[in-house]
Amino acid sequence: MDVSRRDLLKGGAVLGAGLAVSAGLATGAAVLPGCTPSSTKPGEADSSDAVSTGGASGNPNDYYQTGIDWLGAPPEIDEADVAETFDGDIVVCGGGNAGIQAALAATEGGAKVHVLESSSEKFRKVKGRDVGHVNSQWLIDQGFGPYDEGEIVNEFMMRCAGRNNAEIIKRFVYNSGETFDHMISLVNWPDDRIKPVKRSDPNVSPIDPSSMYVPQAAGVLDGPVEYPVMQGGFKTWASTASVVGEISHVIGDESGIESNDYSRLDEIQQFSILKSQELGAEWHYEQRARRLITDDSGAVVGVYAENADGTYTRYNASKGVILCAGDFGGNVDMAWALLAEISEFAARAGKGPEDIRAESFCEGDGHKMACWVGGQIEPLPRPILNYHWTGAPWGTVPYLWLNSEGKRFMNEAAVTNAWANSLRQPLGPICTISDSKWFDVLKRGGIELGAPNAGRQEYITELKEDVDNVPVGDPNGGRCRDSVECERQPHIVYKADTIEELCGFMGFSDEAAKEAAASVERYNELCKQGHDADFDKDDKFMSPIDEPPYIGSFFENERWSGIGLVCFAGLLTDGHLQVLDGDGKKIPGLWAAGNCLGGRFGTGYVTPIAGNSVGMAITHGRVAGKVATGQEVR
Repeated sequence: MDVSRRDLLKGGAVLGAGLAVSAGLATGAAVLPGCTPSSTKPGEADSSDAVSTGGASGNPNDYYQTGIDWLGAPPEIDEADVAETFDGDIVVCGGGNAGIQAALAATEGGAKVHVLESSSEKFRKVKGRDVGHVNSQWLIDQGFGPYDEGEIVNEFMMRCAGRNNAEIIKRFVYNSGETFDHMISLVNWPDDRIKPVKRSDPNVSPIDPSSMYVPQAAGVLDGPVEYPVMQGGFKTWASTASVVGEISHVIGDESGIESNDYSRLDEIQQFSILKSQELGAEWHYEQRARRLITDDSGAVVGVYAENADGTYTRYNASKGVILCAGDFGGNVDMAWALLAEISEFAARAGKGPEDIRAESFCEGDGHKMACWVGGQIEPLPRPILNYHWTGAPWGTVPYLWLNSEGKRFMNEAAVTNAWANSLRQPLGPICTISDSKWFDVLKRGGIELGAPNAGRQEYITELKEDVDNVPVGDPNGGRCRDSVECERQPHIVYKADTIEELCGFMGFSDEAAKEAAASVERYNELCKQGHDADFDKDDKFMSPIDEPPYIGSFFENERWSGIGLVCFAGLLTDGHLQVLDGDGKKIPGLWAAGNCLGGRFGTGYVTPIAGNSVGMAITHGRVAGKVATGQEVR
């Protein structure tokens, strides 16, 4: 399934159930038969206590304090229900981005590997198209790096307020370059065994420069950009491979149908699957991992997987199990219970569990299986895809932002803080405003997720062309191509000769429009003083809004938010991705990667490099496969 921001923001950019920015964000396989909606009535607690198994202790409410028994009891499995048994060294639960690389690394370490994938072989497909990583030779050869890896680790920690795990971040940063180079080294195009992605050109390799490129800050239009770029107190690096096929110049119709909306990452990952199979890995499709098997010491030694007919297959694992089973965004009970910030805002807005569900349909199988043997989900605040989108084709450019009352409310350059700040504003439109100098301001920014992307300079130059063609004084505005991602779907931009008229076009009341004009006047005073004394926005962005026509775009703030593509709350592990129990002790034979792994995002998806959900899944999958088989990692 191709998932785009357009699918999540139908009807306009809304701080609501479909908030998401980058299609390079999800870590699991595409819609899986084994990842179906929860059968429990949404939001209702199970009257029975959760069953204790292998170290778990009582009802999850005892330590998660949710009021909903989202964990429940593990399935009762009788050996008489086991139709078949396989023996091996490593079992990987999940065949998405993380599971593919975990299986490959483990087989390269000499292990006999079984991969359990809940989808059919026909419909197995990884999500995502942006692969964030650091210091691959591929990046360095194009002039991006080598970067200071320790500096990037520290930036991750700063952005997450220290709520993430520094060792887990280090495992990503220090191993991601090798992982990426290794993955693309296996691509030998063409290969008749590869299933092409819809709309891709089979005559062109997915790693050809026409299909895979590095997103860059818009300042490159005026010359080379030195990274990191500092914006709003945060650093960003050009350090992402965007695997999106050839560029599309089409504006598309109102639904965005004609936009360039696909990824070739699955074609790349298929070569890693084939390599693991050549080395002896066995892939088992339509196998939903349901319960871990432990020995008398509590070590994980295998998995029971459910077959389509309701029988079970037993997989014995002499070395252990790697959980790569995705998130729990499709389990409305788990999401409502565990993602408290989201569920509380939604409840206050009169919404329920189904409203916040993610695009993912995964039900948290990996999380549950680990908890049943004593594992723990990371504590609050549990991260989701809470990155902000402005509803404008220029994305997160730090123009002046005004809430529905016409008031400024934050440092617009600190994009990391935009989601939380915007969610707390009054109901109604939040707009971004500039003037005829808008393009000069755009070129001063970094390459934050959601920022204008000049890796393909046409994205920016065509945006300028579209904005220049927006009619002044037309209340319907004009449709402009997105400059942020490959999708190029249109967004509405308005132009007017006065701030009041512009705000009226964007749905502001007369009173709010007058307040907006006063806010612009105050902003211009700060610009003339040369410093933002109100919110301390970077001086380089303080351009007075005083040369009409004025331009603006907006999104509707409904004061609640859905999960987006996926939720990122995972299991507590040590720095080598081994799952920990309630006492902080390692559970022998159990590792986690992808969206089963906690400690990655802390407070949310606030990262210095775009594409980190996919990049971390791929890298942590490889790290887990190596660690589980005794190989060294950095």
